[in-house]
Amino acid sequence: MKQAPPKYYRNIIGEKFPDVRIAFTHTPIIGCTRIPKEPILEVLRASDDEYAEWYINGLENGSMVAIVENNTYKEHWAVGELYFKS
Repeated sequence: MKQAPPKYYRNIIGEKFPDVRIAFTHTPIIGCTRIPKEPILEVLRASDDEYAEWYINGLENGSMVAIVENNTYKEHWAVGELYFKS
């Protein structure tokens, strides 16, 4: 099973879950909340996409998590300083 390209999960789950991100657990992410993976797994299991199983395995073995951003703004900042927009 080959690794999916970056952010490829959006091609599979993006229509049903546009605000959900799938992230690796080995990389710290600030400003996000972990959400239940079961609804995401249902969509992935129903897909016939070649990379769906890669995401299923990652979510099931704990190397990946489903998250949503807490930040309602598209600007990431620290007190008194604007860093970038996304």
